[in-house]
Amino acid sequence: MLLLYVDRYIQYACLFSDKKQILFWYNISVAERRKIGIMKKMAAIRLKRMGMLGILVICLAVIFQEAMAQKQAYQYSVADTLNLKSIAREVDSLLSEYLARPVASKTVTDTALLRILFSQKFDQNNQADAFIELYTRQIEYLKADLGLRLGGNYTENFKPGIISDEDLTYLRRIYLGIEWDILNSGLFANRAKIKSLEKQNEIARLKYQQENKQNSYLYLYAYITYLFKKEKTNLLLRRKEVVDEQVKIARMMYLMRIYPWENLIDLESKAGELSALLADNQVYYNQRLREEMPAFFMDDALMYDFLPLFSIDPQKMIEHFNQSQTSEQVRQLELDRYKADYWKWNDYVLRPFVRFNMLQPDAYSIKNYASVGLSASMPIKFKSRSQSEIEARLKIVENEQEINQFASGNELLNHYYEFQFKKTQYTSFYFKKLKIEERLRKEMVMRDFNDEGFSPLRVLQILEEKLAVESELVDLKKDMYLKLLKIFTYLDVDDPNAFITVMDPSEMGKRYDGYRYLYIWSEYFSKMTNEHIIAFLQNNEIREVIVSPGTENINKFRDFVFKAQNEGIKTHLMIGENRMLERGPEAMREWLARFSDINFRGIHLDIEPHTLPDFRNQREKYMQQYLALLNESRNICNSRGILLSASIPMHYEESEVNQIYAICDKVFVMAYEKPDLDFIIRKIAQEIQAGHDKTIIALSPDDFADRLSLESFISRLLNASMTSEIAIHDLRRLILIDERSVYKVR
Repeated sequence: MLLLYVDRYIQYACLFSDKKQILFWYNISVAERRKIGIMKKMAAIRLKRMGMLGILVICLAVIFQEAMAQKQAYQYSVADTLNLKSIAREVDSLLSEYLARPVASKTVTDTALLRILFSQKFDQNNQADAFIELYTRQIEYLKADLGLRLGGNYTENFKPGIISDEDLTYLRRIYLGIEWDILNSGLFANRAKIKSLEKQNEIARLKYQQENKQNSYLYLYAYITYLFKKEKTNLLLRRKEVVDEQVKIARMMYLMRIYPWENLIDLESKAGELSALLADNQVYYNQRLREEMPAFFMDDALMYDFLPLFSIDPQKMIEHFNQSQTSEQVRQLELDRYKADYWKWNDYVLRPFVRFNMLQPDAYSIKNYASVGLSASMPIKFKSRSQSEIEARLKIVENEQEINQFASGNELLNHYYEFQFKKTQYTSFYFKKLKIEERLRKEMVMRDFNDEGFSPLRVLQILEEKLAVESELVDLKKDMYLKLLKIFTYLDVDDPNAFITVMDPSEMGKRYDGYRYLYIWSEYFSKMTNEHIIAFLQNNEIREVIVSPGTENINKFRDFVFKAQNEGIKTHLMIGENRMLERGPEAMREWLARFSDINFRGIHLDIEPHTLPDFRNQREKYMQQYLALLNESRNICNSRGILLSASIPMHYEESEVNQIYAICDKVFVMAYEKPDLDFIIRKIAQEIQAGHDKTIIALSPDDFADRLSLESFISRLLNASMTSEIAIHDLRRLILIDERSVYKVR
């Protein structure tokens, strides 16, 4: 139709192009009209054909152009798709590498390293040491001085006549002799001085102990700073790696015009800041620090994680500060020193002597003779030194001590308040870290379940935030240790454990009370994916799981143990078949051999001979079989270096309980079907007595209406018993109680 309309248009345009042609058409004859009509028709046909050909060419050109545009757009689309896919793969690779890194070890609560570190003594010159050396040499000198003096005298007399009535006895005299000073500047005076110097020496030694803490403070300050800077540098490097990857991806996305320029600038600015921080945070220490610190302190394997997080007990800190014996000891030593300095015979002279004399009475004769004598003198005083002067000097000392004590007390409290501020900041940042880790956990669940909402770029941003907060935590922990070090110098203690208590950060922000275990039977282990199970365990703060995988799920169990271990969850292999009692230890060994290449934490026996129909009649037989299985399991665990645990009811006899506890590392007491606190505490008394540190109370969610009642009972049970560990039986029941709690159905 389009071609027809075009043809008609061409005909009319040609035939009636102007008015003259139209008039001419009406004025000619019929024959001529026919001849002209034929010619016109021929021309119209030719024009029509040419028009059709032109239109066809135009259409083909349009179609070709559209095809080329679509081809080019397809190429761009394919290129963009490939770029986006490569970006996603790159981000996912980095993410997988980060998540595959081993998890940090559990929080250290041992203070052995802290005690060793703060007890280090450093050989550094100080003023007190110099005074000790001086007093020691002075005491040695005075002890060697007995007061003996070698003396001599020469006298030459003038001729008479200078003064009237002069008379000359001898012309000249010479004597040489030995004198012994007994009192002043002599034997007994030196003993008093020695006593004074000994007191000063003891005072210097007390001050040396205080100054030694100050000297150690300088070294320990440098070492603690070095240790924490080393850890922070590691975190900064990891954070820089993540930010550099963000910048790289953001630049590619910007060039693809799908990422804003201002956001890219922010990322590049952050990368520059991290480079500057790394440059300023270069870890170094001087040669003297290397020489003075023990070699194992400079070992790169020694990380700051080995120094526990702690809290200062202000009451104990103040008690140690007020109970310091140094001030009282110094006061008593100063009193003894002043008494020695004010020895009452200091101004008296008693000096016996022996002399050899040469006397010349005239110019022609010389007389020689020996003599013995005693010189003595005493001061004529109108007022002598009294005890009040000594007391006045002691008062000066006491006032100085009080002023110093008051100033030190204020400084101590200021340092404690600063420590508390840092501790509060640490707590705040730790909760920020928990929130970030929860966001990261949710992203990982979305990743594992191939959720469309999962974003690798968003995960990178969360990782960068997490590393930033962890860097702040390292700095805050360093500041807490430096404040502890300063407070330590004010107290007369050798071990900081005397006034600190260890904190476990993992206890902050906990959803649930107690250290938790969970049973997982083969039914639900087969039904749920490993990722789903681990996500559930993390969300419920399960630290250890007891899994009965079934022999058909060995490969899945192997994968589960590996993935759970990466998340800090320990796995125990459960044997829960009563038929093992009849088959014996050898059959159990053969069954366990199937799992020999899997690195699980321990073996758990959930074999229950008490459930057998004829247990009452053949109790002794079944218990002997059960104990034989336990002993065989113990041998297997010892050979593999793993733990052994078992589940038992609350009604075993005391002798049986004691034998089980002697074999096992942990014992799970099944407190099912009767959630009565007093009843359970009474029934597990013999288990607690056999080993409260081995006892784990197992509860069943089926015994409770909802999660609230279960958690409330667990809190009361932990407070009433001597155990801090709870086991929940089992995964299926825990999921169902959550469903009952959510949907309010029973």
